[in-house]
Amino acid sequence: MKKNQSSIDKAFMILESLSSYPYGKTALDISRELNINRSTVHRILNILMENKVVYQSPNSRKYAIGARAFQIGSAFLYSQTHMEQIKSILEELAKEIKLSIGYAILVEDKILSIFELESHQPVEIGFKVGTYYPIHCGAYGKCIMAYYEPYEKLEEIVYSADLEKRGPNTITDPKKLLEEYSNIRQQGFAFSDEENMKGIVGIGVPVRNLNNKVTACIAAKYIKGTVNDSEKEAILERLKAYAERINSLNL
Repeated sequence: MKKNQSSIDKAFMILESLSSYPYGKTALDISRELNINRSTVHRILNILMENKVVYQSPNSRKYAIGARAFQIGSAFLYSQTHMEQIKSILEELAKEIKLSIGYAILVEDKILSIFELESHQPVEIGFKVGTYYPIHCGAYGKCIMAYYEPYEKLEEIVYSADLEKRGPNTITDPKKLLEEYSNIRQQGFAFSDEENMKGIVGIGVPVRNLNNKVTACIAAKYIKGTVNDSEKEAILERLKAYAERINSLNL
């Protein structure tokens, strides 16, 4: 933690901590995780609870994100143009190919989960909406970051990131990750084979804005061994077709 951080800085750190797994934490958990004095954590949590941004479970006594935080966060989604149309397109895609479909966007230097449609899978295999995807594994993060500009900043991000191993085939070497990004740009899609989770495969295609800049990704996810090569190619073609439909919205 940086020195001379204000109470507002610490409040945001606490909120960000509560927005990540396991989503419910004690004041001691937060204090240890963020290296903030426990009494300071309690003081900030009390203020956040007064404003309904955080609530405390009467049973576990753990703190979690409150209803007002959801209300504030939802305003971000509503402020993004064409989101209802995009969701409708994704629902149509999920119904057609009968796989889990997701949509993520680039927010500054992070990959944010916006939609996760899990209704056509026997088990839930996606990230939670509102969480960040890693930049080095999985179709979403690799697909969007492969097109990140300028390239010099991309290199800086990659070499400073924590490329932790999450699955059997996670890329943890910065040089190999940059090579993977280059391959994605050449082939026009990202493929993830047990990179983020054992047994899970993902295919992602880029979505571009009005200036032809990649700002988002549509991806399909499935359990390894349930899709053959010809089916994979068909899925990829449908992803590209639906990405073009979103591109035509002139985001």
